[in-house]
Amino acid sequence: MADNKYGRVFTTSDVETILEAVFRKDAPDEWWDDHGSPQFDIILEDLDDMNARFKFDPDEPLFILRGRDKRAAGPIKHYQDHQARTAPNNHMAAIGKALQAFTDYRNANAEKMKEPD
Repeated sequence: MADNKYGRVFTTSDVETILEAVFRKDAPDEWWDDHGSPQFDIILEDLDDMNARFKFDPDEPLFILRGRDKRAAGPIKHYQDHQARTAPNNHMAAIGKALQAFTDYRNANAEKMKEPD
């Protein structure tokens, strides 16, 4: 697994896959500690070894922008401008939707905005 500041990213369907594995009747005993809590580091390693399908590979680099980052809309706009000549319409629409969501969040949450860490 790639070592990064925020850990691994999972989609909603990825979490459903993990929970289905954890709560199936034949889940391995080593997936649980002595108090009955799931050991997610072991579970994820085993699921990776079993080639469970997750949206993002554990070693795939990701770059995440947060809504409260004062400067987040700029890179999205830059990406939008860079993609404009060659990207399909649905991709451009998704970028535009993301840019609008970041702008709307910034406008509605001025008190939460900050410089990135």
